[in-house]
Amino acid sequence: MLKMRQYIIFLLLVVALGSCSKYQTLVKKGSPDQKYKAALKYYAKDDFYHAQQLFDELIVLYRGTNKLEQLYYYYAQTYYKQGDFIVASYHFKYFAKTFPKSEYAQECLYLSAYCKYLDSPPANLDQTSTKAAIVDMQMFINMYPNSPKVEEANSVMDELRAKLVIKDFQNAKQYLTTQYYKSAIYSLNRHVKDYPSSPFKEEAMYLIIEANFIYASKSVYRKQKERYTNTISAYNDYSDKYPTGTNRKQAVRYFNSAQEKISKLIKH
Repeated sequence: MLKMRQYIIFLLLVVALGSCSKYQTLVKKGSPDQKYKAALKYYAKDDFYHAQQLFDELIVLYRGTNKLEQLYYYYAQTYYKQGDFIVASYHFKYFAKTFPKSEYAQECLYLSAYCKYLDSPPANLDQTSTKAAIVDMQMFINMYPNSPKVEEANSVMDELRAKLVIKDFQNAKQYLTTQYYKSAIYSLNRHVKDYPSSPFKEEAMYLIIEANFIYASKSVYRKQKERYTNTISAYNDYSDKYPTGTNRKQAVRYFNSAQEKISKLIKH
C-alpha cells in the first residue's frame, strides 16, 4: 500500500515537472499563435495563473489587431477569477473605455464596480473603496439604465451605503468616548442630518443630549448656562421625535439636571 502511494506521488511529480517544462518551452520558443491557443486552453481549464502570464505577453504582441479585444477581456477575467479585485477592476474599466462597442463592454463596466464592492472592507475600517464602488456603480446605472444588472447594482449600492452609515455613526460616537465633546456634538448632529433614515438616529439624538450636558459641566462658568440650554434644546428635539424612545429615561435625567444647573446659575 505504501509503495503504491509512493508510486502515485512519483507519477504526479513527473507529470507536474513535464507540464512545467512544456510551459517554459512554450514561453521561450512558442510562436504568438501557439501561445494564444495555449492561453485559451489554460483559461478553459481554470488555470488562470498560466493563462494570465501568456495573456500579459500576448496583449503587447497583438496590440492593434482584431484579437486584442478578446485577449484583454480574458486577461481582466484572470485577475477577477484569482481574487485580485483591485487590479481586475482597473482592467475591466480600461476595457469598457477602450472597447465601448464591444459585446463585453457593459459586463466589464459592471464588474469594474463590482470588484470594488468585493474589495470594500468591514465598516470599522477606512471606507475609501466603498465610496469608490458607489460612484462606479452609479456610473454603470447611468450608462446602462436598461441593463438587467441595474436591480442588482442598486442592491449593492444600498449595502455599501449602509456600511457608510455605520462607519459615520461609529466615528461620531468615538468622539464622545474619547471626550472630545464639541466634536461629538457636531458629528452626531451631522449624522442625523446627513442620514435621516439611519438606524442609529434615536441613539445619536440621545447622545447629543449627553454630549451637550457633559460639555456644559466641564465648561468655564460663563459658558455653562448657554451649554446647559443647548442640552435642553437637544432633549426637546429628541422628545418630539421619540416620545417613547429607548433612551428616554436617561434623557429625562439629563434634562432635569440641566434645568437645575441653569436655576443655580441664575441665582448666582
